[in-house]
Amino acid sequence: MAKLILKYEASVLKEIPLQKAAISIGRTPGNDVVIDNLAVSGRHARVVLEQGYYAVEDMSSLNGTFLNSQRIRRSPLKNGDQIVIGKHTLIFQDEGGKPPPPPEDETAEATQPLSKMEETFVLDTKSRREFLAKATAIASEGGTTTTQEKVGCLTVLSGKTDQREYILTSKLSVIGKDAMASVKLKGWFAPKVAAVINRKEGQYTIAPSEKAGATKVNSEPLTAVRELQEGDEIVIGGITMQFHFRE
Repeated sequence: MAKLILKYEASVLKEIPLQKAAISIGRTPGNDVVIDNLAVSGRHARVVLEQGYYAVEDMSSLNGTFLNSQRIRRSPLKNGDQIVIGKHTLIFQDEGGKPPPPPEDETAEATQPLSKMEETFVLDTKSRREFLAKATAIASEGGTTTTQEKVGCLTVLSGKTDQREYILTSKLSVIGKDAMASVKLKGWFAPKVAAVINRKEGQYTIAPSEKAGATKVNSEPLTAVRELQEGDEIVIGGITMQFHFRE
């Protein structure tokens, strides 16, 4: 029988036999696997059995779900795979050893609004930032492109802003201290307009404003317009944000 082994660092916390078609993983009671950590979303991820194969699926969590050091939305599982959620690791064991299935179309799943007790803290540790830097692309296993346009998001990893996450649905998003800015920076030395993000046909570009080079993308000064990619880190003064897509 397939199972999950829940670990924290080197310690094995428990083993979870996969006796159901869907195993939910999250911080709040009611999940099949409860991980009591503020970096874990209330409904973070799930492991599902479909057509004889197991797959792991992220449930639009704030800090993301990682499979073998790669941030994923949905991906098939094979024996020995490691799922990282927050600071915990779930090792998938299935001695049946079936190969991954061919890619299938993904379907979006509606989620209920989060209550106050379900709010998740952005994990902001040095080890986590190093780990996120490696996640520059979402694994393409287990899914194909769909007609639904992806929406870009900015997650604040460190620094003072008025929100911890920004969903970039507008055609134009301004980053800065200005009252009209979409992403509002705080602090005496924050620029009024640091950068501008443009959205067109599912693609996002970022352009510098005011002082060229004040904004950095992946540690490189932003001096011209460039396209944003999954996992890009944007640094403005003491504020670090990460760009990613959500369906």
